[in-house]
Amino acid sequence: MALSDAITRTVSGGRAILAIGVLAAAGCSHLEGAAAPPGTNATQTYLQKVGQVRALINADNRVRIPEMIRGGDVDKLLAQVPRLEEYKQSLAKIERSGVDPDALRFTQNFEAILDSYSFVCADLAEFFREIRESNARQPAPASMPPAIRFGEESNQADTIGMIDLMLESMDRMDAAAKAAAAFLQPAAKKVGDDRDRLKAAKAAHHEFTEKLKAEFPGRYPGVDWTSRDILP
Repeated sequence: MALSDAITRTVSGGRAILAIGVLAAAGCSHLEGAAAPPGTNATQTYLQKVGQVRALINADNRVRIPEMIRGGDVDKLLAQVPRLEEYKQSLAKIERSGVDPDALRFTQNFEAILDSYSFVCADLAEFFREIRESNARQPAPASMPPAIRFGEESNQADTIGMIDLMLESMDRMDAAAKAAAAFLQPAAKKVGDDRDRLKAAKAAHHEFTEKLKAEFPGRYPGVDWTSRDILP
């Protein structure tokens, strides 16, 4: 069944609100005149709508969050946390009747990635808040902890890449600079742990996605399950 989706954004009080659009039927798919196996259309439509939310977090991962890290923007990083929760709420509103259980598990794996991004943003905000508050307490610029510096390569980095560059910048500090920034080590470790959690969640999601790409063509023939708007 060929379907059209719409995810619309509205802004209320400065926060992005996601709304899952109404599905409109545009015809039925079939195999050589035979009806598609039960669950085909429901599963395809469900994963297409999940894909709309995935597209939003992919943009955040590649553009929004790296920009926040480069700017050390505490407020925007904190605002990203409820934004991620809104993504999860949008996923929960998608119709699940007749959807293959493995497609629902696919979404659960994706939600684990969203949770990991939330930890990343919250702990990065705490990291940069500690820097900001420390700088405000210092009587002279010379006594402030050294700035976290990002090179040109950061313009192409995603969230994980930006965290790597940030932590590498701290590792490259000389002994005096490291001593001045010692108070940041606990917060930096939390961010590093969050990065590792995000990597693990993404790896698990990718592994399960590859499993579905191999199994769904036999389970539900006649659909291109390798399409990126269905399975990444």
